[in-house]
Amino acid sequence: MRSYERGFTLIEVLVAISIFAIISLASTQLLRSVITTQSIVNISNESINDVSRALNVISRDISQVVARNIRDEYGDLSNALVIGSGEYILELSRTGWNNPALHTRSELQRVAYGLTDGALYRYFWLVLDRAEDSEPRLQKLLKGVESFSVRAITLEGEYIDIWPISNPRQVLPVGLEITFLVESLGEIRRTFALPELSAPMDGILSFNRTEERQEIEGTGQNYVSPRE
Repeated sequence: MRSYERGFTLIEVLVAISIFAIISLASTQLLRSVITTQSIVNISNESINDVSRALNVISRDISQVVARNIRDEYGDLSNALVIGSGEYILELSRTGWNNPALHTRSELQRVAYGLTDGALYRYFWLVLDRAEDSEPRLQKLLKGVESFSVRAITLEGEYIDIWPISNPRQVLPVGLEITFLVESLGEIRRTFALPELSAPMDGILSFNRTEERQEIEGTGQNYVSPRE
């Protein structure tokens, strides 16, 4: 008796190939999706870390601001803190400038922030009162920044785009609101409380910031201290 071995028909082979092709395509798309998702996560994590580092630098400057006016390169008097006027978006005087090399200089420092070609830069000068040839040093803080803005918070809790104001009782604002738009993360807003001043510098009129701070905190405004 003869035994016959039955093979696959052409239709069965084509069906098997089609199923294998579909499974391979689905697997490829799934793998591509996983790789894309991982890339997005890595980019987001990197962007978050970059933003965090930039905010730490900004926080250190704002938390050590002092009421020290300066002379600019033209000999004109410039306020201890300037917003919305001049070449930079934010400019301020701060203390706590580390001096590990023991150079002959002050611990006070003049710093500024500006946006150039989609990047946020920090500028600082080696002297407070500048000469005509005084040039700032540049520090690139964050790339991919579409916009950067600063608003001052007054004693009355108002948010204003320009500082200084014509109130002799308020040398510095109570707080600053920093807002910047980052390409990969969207809009980021952070509010910083300025430090209390025990005494103004250069004969600037003093005032009780503790009472004023308590009065504003009672309004329910959300202030985030950089030291928290």
